[in-house]
Amino acid sequence: MFQLTDIPRLLPEILLLVLALLVLGSDILEKWGRTSQAQLERVKSSASLTSIGLGMVLAVALLQSGYIYQLPETAPVNFFTNIIRNLQSGGPGGDPVSGVFVVDHLTMIARLLIIGTALLTSLLCLDVQPNAHPGEFYALIVFATLGMCLMVGANELLIAYLAIELTSIPLYLLAGYFHNQARSAEAGLKYFLFGAISSAILLYGMSMAFGAALNGVGGATNLNDLTRFDRIGALTPSSGGLITLAMLFIVAGMGYKLAVVPFHAWSPDVYEGAPTPITGFISTASKAAGFILLFRLLTETFPAMAGAPVLGEAAGGWTGVLAVLALLTVVFGNLAALPQNNAKRLLAYSSIAHAGFVVLGLLVWAAAQQFDREQGLVALLYYLIIYSLTNIGAFGALALIGQQVGGDDFEHLRGLARRNLPLALLFTVCILSLAGIPPLGGFFAKFYIFMAGWQSGATWLVVIAVVMTIVSLYYYLRLLKVMFIEPAVDTAPLPMSRGVAAALTIAALGVLALGIFPNVILSVLERA
Repeated sequence: MFQLTDIPRLLPEILLLVLALLVLGSDILEKWGRTSQAQLERVKSSASLTSIGLGMVLAVALLQSGYIYQLPETAPVNFFTNIIRNLQSGGPGGDPVSGVFVVDHLTMIARLLIIGTALLTSLLCLDVQPNAHPGEFYALIVFATLGMCLMVGANELLIAYLAIELTSIPLYLLAGYFHNQARSAEAGLKYFLFGAISSAILLYGMSMAFGAALNGVGGATNLNDLTRFDRIGALTPSSGGLITLAMLFIVAGMGYKLAVVPFHAWSPDVYEGAPTPITGFISTASKAAGFILLFRLLTETFPAMAGAPVLGEAAGGWTGVLAVLALLTVVFGNLAALPQNNAKRLLAYSSIAHAGFVVLGLLVWAAAQQFDREQGLVALLYYLIIYSLTNIGAFGALALIGQQVGGDDFEHLRGLARRNLPLALLFTVCILSLAGIPPLGGFFAKFYIFMAGWQSGATWLVVIAVVMTIVSLYYYLRLLKVMFIEPAVDTAPLPMSRGVAAALTIAALGVLALGIFPNVILSVLERA
């Protein structure tokens, strides 16, 4: 049962809901002029309110987590210490809220990652010119962020599904927001159609898992308890047709959300057609939330079905299924990126490949030692953090180039270093991190994730992933060649706004700092 003492534990989500309504209401209820200057002020008002609000929510979540500062028990009692004490009372620990939402270290870390990514996205959108009502554009970003925060803490099937839909529906609208543009309209429609199919598949798998748990109950029970992940895992057998089908349908449904092969068909067209900052948001925060929810679903709902991702007769379980998906995803994503001449489409296939790398972190659940499993989760979280910073930076640079130059093909990037050297350098840091070049964070992220895959017994898959990493150097270096070596079509300087400059600088410095000093964040991730 929900209690008043649970409010601090849900404070980030409550603040996000308030912020979304505030952004929407401030735009609709305010009387704006019809001149171009008035409309520009209207956009800046909504964008600024969103950025400032997300920054405040991030600060509250960071203070609540205790990762930066933990209030001592002997601290004097005053107004400020009471506020901090009340905030940190809702930090990691305790029973799930109403039995359906877990507030643990994994949830807190994921909250910080998602809200931080949303903040960087809002900074990149400061120069985006939405349609007649800009408040709805920025409110949709906040609503999607709220859904993702609910996804990472969900401990029950219905809450998980509703959180996925709360995330997906705003993203469908954002992908096709500029419906007057053919590519954006196509992106929104494809994203919606594939998303609807994946939601149906996922819901069908959840219903079968509930049915399998119901079959395992002896005597009367509360049916609401049978939708909890841990209860399903305790009541269902380690094998059987119904529970196996449930696992496969859930993996397939989540596979669509995460764009792993063969459920990736929507990804390149949606990434290319959606507004570029939104593409970065979809490829980072949405995937991070999806992978963490998939981790909870598989490890809590199907713990006895983990199996092994090895070759031969011992292969099986959901780790064996994920190993095959990881193989297809890593190979296809990297090979499909090789012939691309559009930077957004190239990064779309790159994102598919990186989803395959992230799956390696889930395979370590097949390891015999608990320590190896814990380190696998650390590697998974570290990879998601580095990947989110890197991809937000890369798509942010493309957003500026597309807005200033009018496109994101390779020809639009030619001679970028001569037109805006700081932008080219920040973009280069992100590209080199995606390629896994030391000492950037992308190198250590891949190293840790490969170690996790190795400990799981998927040695064969790690070897293939390393080979594909080498292959990826070709198309990443093509981007650098276009920017630094090929002559510029236009020599006019390329201006960079303060919002974009701030977002790109934070992303690039974060990738560099976490690559040189990974222990700064690994000590926090080990608590998950």
